[in-house]
Order: sequence, then C-alpha cells, then structure tokens
Amino acid sequence: MKRKRHKARSVWIDITFSAAIVLLTLSAIFLVFMTENGHTASQSEKETKSSSPLETEQIDSNYPGIKIVTKTSNDKNAPFAIQYPQSIHSSFNSEVKNYIDEVQVRYLDTLTKKKQQDKKTTGELNISYETLPHASGNYSFVLVTSSRYSDTDTGKTEIRSFHLNPETGESFTIRDLFEDDSDRLQSLSSLVRAEILKDESLKGHLIQKDMERFTEPRWMNYRNFSVTDDALIFYFDENTIANNIVGPPIIAVSIDAVKELLATTFKPEDKEETVDIVDKDKGEEIAEENIEENSTVPSSETEVSKENDETETTLPETSLRKKVALTFDDGPDPKVTRQILNTLQKHDAKATFFMLGSRVEYYPDIVNEMMEAGHELGNHTWTHADLTKLGPDRVAKEIEKTSAIIEEVTGQKVEAFRPPYGAVNDAVHNMTGLPIILWDVDTLDWKYRDSARILQVVKENVKDGSIILMHDIHQSTADGLDAVLTYLSNEGYDFVTVKELEETSS
Repeated sequence: MKRKRHKARSVWIDITFSAAIVLLTLSAIFLVFMTENGHTASQSEKETKSSSPLETEQIDSNYPGIKIVTKTSNDKNAPFAIQYPQSIHSSFNSEVKNYIDEVQVRYLDTLTKKKQQDKKTTGELNISYETLPHASGNYSFVLVTSSRYSDTDTGKTEIRSFHLNPETGESFTIRDLFEDDSDRLQSLSSLVRAEILKDESLKGHLIQKDMERFTEPRWMNYRNFSVTDDALIFYFDENTIANNIVGPPIIAVSIDAVKELLATTFKPEDKEETVDIVDKDKGEEIAEENIEENSTVPSSETEVSKENDETETTLPETSLRKKVALTFDDGPDPKVTRQILNTLQKHDAKATFFMLGSRVEYYPDIVNEMMEAGHELGNHTWTHADLTKLGPDRVAKEIEKTSAIIEEVTGQKVEAFRPPYGAVNDAVHNMTGLPIILWDVDTLDWKYRDSARILQVVKENVKDGSIILMHDIHQSTADGLDAVLTYLSNEGYDFVTVKELEETSS
C-alpha cells in the first residue's frame, strides 16, 4: 500500500512539473513577443517624434544683445508660428517665455475642448512681434497673438508689451514713464480719451461707460504700451473700449502732447538734435532710430540698405499717365489679406505681394487667390531675417526655399525679391538671381497702426512711379486702404504691379 501511494504521488508530481515547464515556456514566448512589439511601438513613437514638423531657430536681430527665437509647427490640426525676442538678461527672457508658454497652453486647451464637440476642428496660432526703440536706449517689444479655429469665422487677437533697458536688464512700466505721479496719470487719461473720441474707426462702436471705465486714471489700464520718439501708443483688449471692431483698439498719443508729463529719461530730444537720413534721389526720409525689428508678423521695412546696385528698381521720370505700384509685405494673412484683395478688386487695382515662405506654406489657398486676381507674387524670404547678417548657406536657403514653395503652390516662377528691411549687400545680391525691389514711400503702417495716417503719408510723398510699402498683416492697413485708393484714383493714378512699372520705365 505504501508503494502504491508513493507511485501515485510520483505521477502527479511529474504531471505538475511538466505543466509548469509548459506554462513557463509559453510565458517566456509571450514576454518576448510583447517586448518586441513594445520595442517596435517605442521605435515607431520615436520616429514619429523625430519627424515632427516642429522647428526652432534662433538668430541675431538688428539690435545688439537681442536675438529672435522662431518656433514653427506645420501640424495640420494645430499649426503655429511663433516669434519672440530673447536678450542676455534672464529675468526678461523668463517674463517673455512665460507669456509664450501661457498662450500656447490656452490655445491647445481651447482646441482640445472644441475637438470634443467636433473632431474635425483645427486651429492656428500666430505670435509675431515688433521692436520699437526709443532715443533713451530703451526698447518696447510688442507681441501680437492671433488664434483662430475652423469652427468659427472669428478669431481672437491680443497684444502684450514688454520693455527692456538692454544694458542694465531692467524693465520699465507706465509708472516709470510718469514718475508714479497720479496727477500726471490723470492728465494722461484725459489725453487718451480725447484721442479715442477723435478716432474715426471707433465711431459708432464706442460704449461710453466701458470706454470711461477702461481709461480711468488707473495704472493697470495703461500697462500695455510702447514708447517711441514720436508717440506713446496704448493697446487695449478686444471688446473693452469698443465693440464690433476687428482686433484690439490701438490709441496713439503724440509725444509732444505728453512731453511735459514724461520722466526726464523719456522726454523727447530737441528737434534740432534729431538726425535724419535723406535720400534725395528717392525722396526717402528715414529716422536713424526707426530701425525695425526682425519680426515675422508685424515688421517694418524702414531701414533701407545703401549698398544696392544698378539692378534695383529705377522709377520712371516721365510717363503718359501717372502710375503707382502698391506693395504689401509679410503676408499672407488669412483675414487681412483677403480684405485687402477685396478692396483692390473694388478699385480694379493690381498690386505686388512680397510674401514670407513660412506663411505661403500655411495659406496656399490665399496665395492662389492673389494669383488668380492678377497680382504679382514676390519673394520676401522664409523667416524675415536680415540677410546681410547671415552666412551664404543660410541666405540661399531663405531665398530658394521661399521661391520653391511659391512655385509649388501656384505653378509660377517668382520674378521679384524684396529683402527684409531693405538690407542687401553685394554678397546677398549675387545670390538672389532676382530683381531687388525697394520702395520710395514708406507708410509706416507697422508702427502706428493708424489707417488715417497711411493716407496722410501717401498724400505727402507719392509721385508718378512711386512704389508704396504697406503690410497685409495689419487690420489698420486693410481699414485704410480704400481711402488711399480713392485718393490716388482721383489724382489720376493707375495701379500697376512692380513688373509693369519696370516695363513702363524701360
């Protein structure tokens, strides 16, 4: 009996042991399979990340100690193009970077919520900036943020300003401009209200109670500002002092109107001490201090290089009929450019658009609308960099990549080039292979954002054969264009492209 029990026990042990071996073998195979699959998935995820359309770039600006950071993503669902300044001072950098991060988080959060309602919803975020220098050596950086979503026709635009003394790294506020004096603030409030009431674009849109509330003599109401040698400019949030207008209200007060209120550091210099560069041949008057920043989205072309050669556009001295070439830089913009196209069509006017390749890639449909309407399409580089400060490889990339995307989108070769800031030297010219087109009438629309001022500048400077510089990324430019075209038409001007102007002069 004892042997039988022993034998029976041995059989079950053998069976159990064999089963355990089988289970362990299967488990090992399963683990190997999962590990291989997990490794493959991990590799796939890494490949996806490595092929991400996100690009980050940092280049020197026109201002010593200031660099331009550019971040772009061509993600079809949530593209963005962001530019912002960075300095050698960490406190300023952190302040700007924190704002950029905050905007991106808000943008993605909003898009996520919208996708919960409609998975097909896409978004778009653009942040551009301008640098406004002051004779004191201080800078105002004005960041313009535009966010749009496919499920609505309207977008949101906000403006935030940052300020820096590039030597000390110290920031300055509106309190510093007026020495923290409440009486001066009261006077400022009155001046701003007077300018608001004079602003034609705000008439019929003001809500008196709201306007008074947001212009009360409280420092926080004037925290978003920029100061230049000509004006003190305030940026109000959308739907504050006025409703049913496009974009944030921008109010400029003449520096002469506030000079007695300003702290000594920011008081304007005597007129006799202001040094201007005058190009008599082109009728250009360019203030030395008004050198514009390397911004993607709102940018000036104020500084014109003096190293241009005979291939640049020469303006006709005589003509049977007066002609003028309207040019628009830095676009296309999905909203402003289309408004400009409609105004041009209304006046049967042709224009030349000098476009950034990075924006052509975003908005190919608008580019084709330009072409179909008979407008001339020009190259304005990919990122709006000052080419005279770049190496030959980078210059070639900026130009060639932009020409390639325009040709890819439209099927047409680019025949005109405008260097950002008008900055060109022999090395840059030799690499373009395209006619270099500058201008003789700078509307400074990027700087003042004042539709009425655009017309004033045109009236004072236009002549037969003029090339007028504007930007199709500013709402104020779109708002003021109709008045400009009406004036020029009444003065007997025909609207032609730059190419047509060249043909007339040859």
